[in-house]
Amino acid sequence: MKHWLLPEEGKFYKGNLHTHTTLSDGRFTPEEIKKLYSEKGYSVVAFTDHDIFLPHNDLSDGSFLALNSHEVEITEVFRGSGNFKRQYHLNFYAKRHDAEFSPVFSESRVWAPAAKERVTDEMRKTDIVGYYSTDSINTLIRIANENGFFVMYNHPVWSLQNYRDYTRLRGLWGIEVFNTGCVGSGLVDTVQPFVDLLREGERLFPLCTDDTHGPGDLFGGWVQIRARDLDYETVTGALVRGDFYSSTGPEIRELYIEDGNVHIETSEVREILAISDWRFAKRIKAGDGGSISGAVIPVGGVEKKALELDHNGDDSFLRFEVVDNAGMKAYTRAYRISELFPELF
Repeated sequence: MKHWLLPEEGKFYKGNLHTHTTLSDGRFTPEEIKKLYSEKGYSVVAFTDHDIFLPHNDLSDGSFLALNSHEVEITEVFRGSGNFKRQYHLNFYAKRHDAEFSPVFSESRVWAPAAKERVTDEMRKTDIVGYYSTDSINTLIRIANENGFFVMYNHPVWSLQNYRDYTRLRGLWGIEVFNTGCVGSGLVDTVQPFVDLLREGERLFPLCTDDTHGPGDLFGGWVQIRARDLDYETVTGALVRGDFYSSTGPEIRELYIEDGNVHIETSEVREILAISDWRFAKRIKAGDGGSISGAVIPVGGVEKKALELDHNGDDSFLRFEVVDNAGMKAYTRAYRISELFPELF
């Protein structure tokens, strides 16, 4: 019997989940962002202007969905140039289209002139400042989660952060593994913080985004969201469940497990990898100069070994990466043993 890891039903909607406009420090207006991304086949854009939550439901229609969100920065405090300061950058996404205010707003963080002009008395009723400490960031994440938002941790490499900065973060929904703007700056993110948090027992997802500010930040990383339709709550529900994959190029068209084998169908790629949290991995490669468009990966027996290793019985996982001939990658989320082998639970 097939057990679908990416949903069988629904349509893939292409989306960018990290976008800035002229309402903070971006070069494009919200309307221009909609036009640019729509012309490239995107159906979903999250507007994540700095430090102020400004809904854009007026931009949504039958072929385009604006997700309402904002980015928060918390900076390490010490003397010296800002270029040397570590920062936490987090995106907060509203699950519902009718959310009016951010539960973690603080006027003290608003620095962009265009954003300052839009601060209202209603916004000022919330003042959650936040400080550069794991405990303080976890408080922001908890407040957001309790008030109908989900949270992405942004570009840890650009933010000059390392293991001690993120290893105790709890309750994140996702983390950037690719950020087009950061690639352009030479500060390139990796999957390591994502994997480190998975190994801490966190259930979070890998994200490829643009972090759009100007023309050089467009169309490098995206998500493909599998959903029934382009309704706000349907799409955010799919995101929260992990019914998507992230990519900088390749497509993942099907992903399911049957009789101890993972079946994956892709666009033309050079290799497909299944990677666990311990020393189990499978790499399916095309021949020299060739390509493949899928694989059947035997994982039978993995569940028994994983359950032997894990005190909690369900900490182990498998995740999948796809690499095309240009070196571009696609990433699935990590599937826990209970998802791969539900008959054991």
